[in-house]
Amino acid sequence: MDVKSYSFLKCFKTIFFAGFLLTSCTNLPIGQPVNQLFPTLDKAYKKRLVDTGTPTPAAVLDVATAQERLAAARQATPSLSKSLGSTIASLGNPAETGFWFKTSLVDRTQPGRIVFKETGKSVNVTLIPLEAHGIGSQVSLSAMRLFGVSLTELLEIKVYPL
Repeated sequence: MDVKSYSFLKCFKTIFFAGFLLTSCTNLPIGQPVNQLFPTLDKAYKKRLVDTGTPTPAAVLDVATAQERLAAARQATPSLSKSLGSTIASLGNPAETGFWFKTSLVDRTQPGRIVFKETGKSVNVTLIPLEAHGIGSQVSLSAMRLFGVSLTELLEIKVYPL
Protein backbone atom coordinates (compact mmCIF):
# COMPACT_ATOMS: atom_id res chain seq x y z
CA MET A 1 0.00 0.00 0.00
CA ASP A 2 1.46 3.34 -0.97
CA VAL A 3 1.52 6.51 1.13
CA LYS A 4 -1.29 8.23 -0.81
CA SER A 5 -3.78 5.40 -0.31
CA TYR A 6 -2.81 5.05 3.37
CA SER A 7 -3.44 8.77 3.94
CA PHE A 8 -6.73 8.54 2.05
CA LEU A 9 -7.92 5.59 4.18
CA LYS A 10 -6.89 7.34 7.40
CA CYS A 11 -8.77 10.47 6.40
CA PHE A 12 -11.80 8.41 5.30
CA LYS A 13 -11.94 6.55 8.67
CA THR A 14 -11.73 9.83 10.59
CA ILE A 15 -14.56 11.44 8.61
CA PHE A 16 -16.68 8.26 8.76
CA PHE A 17 -16.44 7.92 12.57
CA ALA A 18 -16.93 11.65 13.14
CA GLY A 19 -20.08 11.51 11.02
CA PHE A 20 -21.27 8.43 12.87
CA LEU A 21 -20.83 10.18 16.25
CA LEU A 22 -22.60 13.33 15.08
CA THR A 23 -25.60 11.44 13.72
CA SER A 24 -25.92 9.42 16.94
CA CYS A 25 -26.33 12.69 18.87
CA THR A 26 -29.45 13.55 16.90
CA ASN A 27 -31.31 10.70 18.61
CA LEU A 28 -31.41 12.50 21.98
CA PRO A 29 -34.93 13.11 23.32
CA ILE A 30 -36.16 16.60 22.55
CA GLY A 31 -36.71 18.81 25.59
CA GLN A 32 -34.57 16.67 27.88
CA PRO A 33 -31.30 18.07 29.22
CA VAL A 34 -28.25 16.09 28.17
CA ASN A 35 -27.09 15.78 31.76
CA GLN A 36 -29.99 14.78 34.02
CA LEU A 37 -28.01 15.44 37.22
CA PHE A 38 -27.92 19.21 36.71
CA PRO A 39 -31.20 20.88 35.77
CA THR A 40 -31.05 24.14 33.94
CA LEU A 41 -30.49 27.19 36.13
CA ASP A 42 -33.96 28.57 35.48
CA LYS A 43 -35.64 25.43 36.81
CA ALA A 44 -33.37 25.22 39.88
CA TYR A 45 -33.89 28.83 40.92
CA LYS A 46 -37.61 28.87 40.26
CA LYS A 47 -38.08 26.04 42.75
CA ARG A 48 -36.24 27.90 45.51
CA LEU A 49 -37.36 31.49 45.02
CA VAL A 50 -41.12 31.02 44.95
CA ASP A 51 -43.05 32.71 47.80
CA THR A 52 -40.05 33.69 49.92
CA GLY A 53 -41.60 37.02 50.87
CA THR A 54 -39.70 40.13 51.69
CA PRO A 55 -36.50 39.97 53.75
CA THR A 56 -36.90 40.74 57.44
CA PRO A 57 -34.20 42.95 58.97
CA ALA A 58 -32.28 41.58 61.95
CA ALA A 59 -33.45 44.47 64.13
CA VAL A 60 -37.04 43.25 63.75
CA LEU A 61 -36.12 39.65 64.59
CA ASP A 62 -34.08 40.65 67.65
CA VAL A 63 -36.64 40.93 70.46
CA ALA A 64 -34.15 41.58 73.29
CA THR A 65 -35.11 44.54 75.46
CA ALA A 66 -32.81 47.48 76.18
CA GLN A 67 -32.31 46.20 79.76
CA GLU A 68 -31.31 42.76 78.48
CA ARG A 69 -28.82 44.34 76.06
CA LEU A 70 -27.29 46.41 78.87
CA ALA A 71 -26.97 43.37 81.13
CA ALA A 72 -25.38 41.34 78.35
CA ALA A 73 -22.90 44.09 77.47
CA ARG A 74 -21.95 44.82 81.13
CA GLN A 75 -18.46 43.62 81.97
CA ALA A 76 -18.92 40.71 84.32
CA THR A 77 -16.30 39.75 86.84
CA PRO A 78 -14.66 36.68 85.36
CA SER A 79 -14.30 33.65 87.57
CA LEU A 80 -10.86 32.49 88.62
CA SER A 81 -11.02 29.69 86.08
CA LYS A 82 -9.22 29.98 82.81
CA SER A 83 -10.65 30.35 79.34
CA LEU A 84 -12.51 27.30 78.08
CA GLY A 85 -10.91 27.82 74.68
CA SER A 86 -11.47 29.42 71.32
CA THR A 87 -13.89 28.41 68.61
CA ILE A 88 -15.23 29.58 65.27
CA ALA A 89 -18.87 30.56 65.50
CA SER A 90 -21.70 31.45 63.17
CA LEU A 91 -25.24 32.69 63.66
CA GLY A 92 -27.45 30.14 65.39
CA ASN A 93 -31.21 29.78 65.03
CA PRO A 94 -32.58 33.36 64.96
CA ALA A 95 -35.92 32.08 66.28
CA GLU A 96 -34.27 31.21 69.62
CA THR A 97 -34.33 34.49 71.54
CA GLY A 98 -31.97 35.71 74.22
CA PHE A 99 -28.22 35.81 74.70
CA TRP A 100 -26.82 32.32 74.34
CA PHE A 101 -23.80 30.54 72.88
CA LYS A 102 -23.94 26.87 71.87
CA THR A 103 -20.55 25.19 71.94
CA SER A 104 -18.95 21.81 72.49
CA LEU A 105 -16.52 23.49 74.94
CA VAL A 106 -19.04 23.04 77.79
CA ASP A 107 -20.82 19.94 79.03
CA ARG A 108 -23.61 21.66 80.97
CA THR A 109 -25.64 24.85 80.70
CA GLN A 110 -23.94 27.64 82.64
CA PRO A 111 -23.43 31.40 82.60
CA GLY A 112 -20.44 32.62 80.64
CA ARG A 113 -18.85 35.39 78.66
CA ILE A 114 -17.75 35.32 75.04
CA VAL A 115 -15.16 37.65 73.55
CA PHE A 116 -14.90 38.45 69.86
CA LYS A 117 -11.14 38.21 69.28
CA GLU A 118 -11.03 40.70 66.40
CA THR A 119 -12.52 43.63 68.32
CA GLY A 120 -12.24 42.57 71.97
CA LYS A 121 -15.98 43.15 72.52
CA SER A 122 -17.56 40.79 75.01
CA VAL A 123 -21.10 39.61 75.73
CA ASN A 124 -22.48 37.79 78.78
CA VAL A 125 -24.37 34.72 77.59
CA THR A 126 -25.74 31.41 78.66
CA LEU A 127 -23.32 28.71 77.53
CA ILE A 128 -25.22 25.73 76.16
CA PRO A 129 -23.61 22.39 75.29
CA LEU A 130 -23.60 21.53 71.60
CA GLU A 131 -23.81 17.77 71.15
CA ALA A 132 -21.99 17.64 67.81
CA HIS A 133 -18.24 18.00 68.28
CA GLY A 134 -15.92 19.61 65.77
CA ILE A 135 -18.50 21.67 63.90
CA GLY A 136 -17.85 25.06 65.49
CA SER A 137 -20.28 26.99 67.64
CA GLN A 138 -23.48 28.99 67.32
CA VAL A 139 -24.18 32.53 68.53
CA SER A 140 -27.61 33.99 69.23
CA LEU A 141 -28.91 36.78 67.02
CA SER A 142 -28.92 39.23 69.94
CA ALA A 143 -25.26 38.52 70.77
CA MET A 144 -24.23 38.88 67.11
CA ARG A 145 -25.91 42.28 66.98
CA LEU A 146 -24.06 43.41 70.12
CA PHE A 147 -20.79 42.47 68.44
CA GLY A 148 -21.85 44.69 65.54
CA VAL A 149 -20.90 42.21 62.82
CA SER A 150 -22.61 40.92 59.71
CA LEU A 151 -24.93 38.02 60.43
CA THR A 152 -23.17 35.94 57.77
CA GLU A 153 -19.72 36.43 59.29
CA LEU A 154 -17.73 33.66 60.96
CA LEU A 155 -16.35 34.85 64.29
CA GLU A 156 -13.36 33.67 66.27
CA ILE A 157 -14.67 33.60 69.83
CA LYS A 158 -12.90 33.05 73.14
CA VAL A 159 -15.18 31.45 75.77
CA TYR A 160 -15.02 32.08 79.55
CA PRO A 161 -17.17 30.62 82.36
CA LEU A 162 -18.65 32.98 84.96
